[in-house]
Amino acid sequence: MPRKFNRVRAASVLVEATLKSDKEVALAYGVSVRAIEYWRQRLKRDEELQQEYRRMAQVKLAQWVSQIPDSLELAIGFISSAARSGDVRDPKMVVAMSGAISVLSEVLVVQESIAARNESAS
Repeated sequence: MPRKFNRVRAASVLVEATLKSDKEVALAYGVSVRAIEYWRQRLKRDEELQQEYRRMAQVKLAQWVSQIPDSLELAIGFISSAARSGDVRDPKMVVAMSGAISVLSEVLVVQESIAARNESAS
C-alpha cells in the first residue's frame, strides 16, 4: 500500500534542497533523489505544498538570519587574529586579507542599506 503524500516532509526536503545537493538531502532525509525531483515538479501545481514550502522557507530564513550576528562576530575575530599573526610578506596572506576586507565592507554597506530602509519605513 503506497504511503500517503506528506506535504510537510516534502516541503522540508525541498527547502533543504535549495542549499544542498539533491543527493545530500536525499541521504539526510532517507528519500530518493527521484522523490525530490517529483516533489519539485509537484510544487509547481500543488497550492497546499506551495503554502507549506513558503511557510517552512520563512522559518528556515529566520533561523539563518538569527545566526548572522554571531557568525559575523566570529568571522571578524578570526580575521583580526589572522591579520595580527599573519606574515605581511606572504602574498597569499595579503590576498586573503584583501578579500576579507572587501567582504566586511559589503556587509557594512548592506547593513547601512537595511537600516536606511527601516528608518524610512517608520
